[in-house]
Amino acid sequence: MKTTGAGSAEDGGEAILSAACFRLGMLGAQITRDFSERIAPSGLSHKQVGLLAVIDAGLATSQRQIATQLHVAPSLVVTLVDQLVDLGAVSKTRSRSDRRTHKIEITPEGRRLLASAAVAAEALDSGIRSSLSPAGRTALRTLLMELDTHQNRDQ
Repeated sequence: MKTTGAGSAEDGGEAILSAACFRLGMLGAQITRDFSERIAPSGLSHKQVGLLAVIDAGLATSQRQIATQLHVAPSLVVTLVDQLVDLGAVSKTRSRSDRRTHKIEITPEGRRLLASAAVAAEALDSGIRSSLSPAGRTALRTLLMELDTHQNRDQ
C-alpha cells in the first residue's frame, strides 16, 4: 500500500525492487551464474575458485582464515577443501604450530585450474566493462573500491 506525506512508506514491492542492496544482489547472482557456466568445464564451482584464489594470493593458509576471507561458514570451507584435495588442487597438512589446524596449500594442479578460471573471469569482466561508457567504467571502479572499503570496515 502506497502512502504519501512525511515519514510515509513506499509500496513494499517498489521499495524492495529499487533498493541498492536488492539490485546489487540480483546483479551479483546473475554474474555468479555466468561465471559458474564459464568455469563449468574445469569441474570447479565458483566457491572452489574463490578458495583457490585466497590461498594463491597468500591471504590465508588455515581453514578458519579462509572462512574469514570468503565470509562463509567454516563448515563450508571444510567441505570445499576436501573436494579440492580430491581434485588434487590443494594439499592439507597438520600445522606444526597448532595440531588442531590444517595448513592448506595450492598445488600445481590447483594453479592450473585457477589460471583457467582467471581467463574466464577476465572474459566476463571484459564483457561487463565493455557494456559501460568510459565514465561508467570509472564510476564502477570507484563504487567497487568504496563498497569494499565500507564492507571491510564494518566487519
